[in-house]
Order: sequence, then structure tokens, then C-alpha cells
Amino acid sequence: MTDLLEPEAPRELKELRAGIADRGPAELHKARAMLSAEIHGERRARERPRARPRRWLRPALVAGTAVAAAALVVSLLPRGPAPRAAQPAALTAAYVLNRAATAAAATPQPVPRPDQYIYVSSVTMYVSSEIGNGQEKSWLYRTRRQIWQSADGSRTGLLQIVQQPNKKLPWGPTPPALSGDPVDWTTLPPPSCPGAAPVRGTYTFLASLPTDPVRLRDWLYRHRAGQNPADAQAWTDIGDMLREMLVPPRLAAALFRVAATIPGATVVRDAANAVGQTGVAVSRSGSELIFGSRTYQLIGERSVLTRPVAGMGPAGTVVASTAQLREAVVSTLPDVPQSRKDNGGPAPACRLSRLLPTSSHVRVRNHRYTCVTTENMQLLRQSGTEIHQWLCAD
Repeated sequence: MTDLLEPEAPRELKELRAGIADRGPAELHKARAMLSAEIHGERRARERPRARPRRWLRPALVAGTAVAAAALVVSLLPRGPAPRAAQPAALTAAYVLNRAATAAAATPQPVPRPDQYIYVSSVTMYVSSEIGNGQEKSWLYRTRRQIWQSADGSRTGLLQIVQQPNKKLPWGPTPPALSGDPVDWTTLPPPSCPGAAPVRGTYTFLASLPTDPVRLRDWLYRHRAGQNPADAQAWTDIGDMLREMLVPPRLAAALFRVAATIPGATVVRDAANAVGQTGVAVSRSGSELIFGSRTYQLIGERSVLTRPVAGMGPAGTVVASTAQLREAVVSTLPDVPQSRKDNGGPAPACRLSRLLPTSSHVRVRNHRYTCVTTENMQLLRQSGTEIHQWLCAD
């Protein structure tokens, strides 16, 4: 039978023998009895051809009946629980956020070129309100979103919103039913000008930020995007940077480590994102980042009421949630008829600082730039700018 030995058999035999050595007589006797019952059961099954024999899952083929019996004895002995990753008895916000940082840093991710787009699909839910007859009515407005954002902010993007049925708030009225076409396309004007400094919120901007947590924290507190108190605004700004964007892994890790230093955060177990996926959340003043309970990957956000609000609900009512489903880097926008697209707003008034004013103009991606020489035209082309048409003037 030695020709039936598998390569791992000698090592496994040593482990099996070692497992038997520290077993007491009572345990071995019980296991042998169980083994004997199984063997006799197999023999009875062979005597009844119509009965379907039981299948055994074996770790390895071994030589000799005695050794095989020993292996089965060990396999029938009671085993302890499987080892689990060490985790503190009481989760803290710092523990969860630092685990999230480690997970983010290890996540592979494509790096877009400046002329590419960041694609993100998500599900969102926010409070929508209307005022009529002196009364304010609120409900939860739900959507599925697909967005294509220029990586460097210099190109027109696109947003698709598909409305989902509205949802009633605990203390709110019955929301209106959907009407009309639930699919809406909106062009997103480029937020920045070619050759200009990266605009906040673009991938290029995020890639320019420091990834050392100490330096990033200092930057966040010195460049607040709102007027809230410093800690509250830092927490909000971190969420804004992570939302609906492909965030460079090292920066995402640094953002989570900075968040871990902001006081006032607590842990919420079994928090659900906008598609019902549950995880562990870190909450500050009702604003929550939700992470997978095992992976510690960011799976969405949530906002809950911290006190009762008339017309909405009691404390703890979810008034906003997101679920980021997919991120990718793409080179083109989907082909959507112009008649179906809404204008997302005016484009920025751009002026190329390296170009001199004159009476000749060039229209570039719906922006009007002033040009004077062939050299200036080369600067435009070197920046990756697509020139659509000349506008001549005296």
C-alpha cells in the first residue's frame, strides 16, 4: 500500500499521532466506539446493494489499518472553536478606522490619466422637502446614480440619475408617487481650466494631497471647506472626499487615520447602507462612515437624527444613506443624445495665464481662451486640450 501514500501523508501522520498522545483514556475509548459504529454501518450498507453508501472526506490515504484507525479516531474527537482574528472586547472608533486604513492601503487600484474619467455607480437616499400652504412636507428621495467625472477636472462629465420609489419618514406624510421619465441625464461642466491648479474634489486634486496622516491632518484643518467648528468640518470634509470618487489608496488610508484622531466619534454596530448591506459604522454627531464587518472596506455612509424632528422622526431616524457599488477608470463618456441631457450649470470663466490677450480667440471645450501666437496654440495642445473651432475677430 505504500504506493498509495500521498506526499503530505508523513507529515499528517506525525500530527495525528501527536493529537492522540495527549488524549485521555475516556476520550479515546469514546472515539473508538464511534469509529466501530461507523465501520459496522458501512459493512451493513455494503450488504444492501440498493442502499447508497456514505461518502467519507479523508485528509490523506495512509498505509496500514492501525494508522487509518488512529486518523479516524482523531477526526472524531471533539475539536475546539476555530481561531478568530484578535479583536478588542469593545470596539472603539479609533480601532475601526485604523483597521479601515490598513484595508484601504492594501486595495489595488488603477491610476487614471488626466484625460480619462472616474466612473462611480451608487445608490443614495436623502431627505426631500416641499413647502405648500405654509407647511413643510418631507420624505426620503431615493436614486441610483452613475457618474463620469473628469480625472483632472478639465473635461465635461456626465451624470445619470434613475429615481426609485420615494420612502416615507416615520413622522412624515405619504410621499408622492413617481411621475414622468425616472431617468435623467445631466452634463457636468468641467470644474477647472486646462493648465490651472487642480480643483478640490477631482482625482488630480486628491492625488496632490499629502499621505502622511500628520501632514494631512494639518492640511485639512487649515483648508476647511465650510464654516463648521474645526473638528466637525474636518469630519465632513473627509466624508466629502471619499464620497462618489476613486480615492488613491494611500490617501484613503491617511484620511481614515486622521478621522481616528477626531474626538467625539463612537461605534455603531449593524449599521445598514443604502442597499441594506450591514456593517460597523463610526458615527460623529449622527454622520456615519460604514465599513464591512470583516473586510473593513468602506461600503457607504449614513446620517441619523440625533434628536426628534417634527415631520421626520425620533432620534435615530435615518435621513440619508449611500452605498458605493463600483468604481472604475474609463476613457470615454456614454453616447447619450443631446436632447436627453440637461445642462448642469455654467462652465468656469477660464483664462490661461501663459497666453497673452489679443483679438483672436479659440473656443476650447465650451470655454473661450485668448491666443496670440503659434507657440500659444502648442501650449494648448500640449495640455491635452481639444480645440473645437476658431472664432475670428478684429
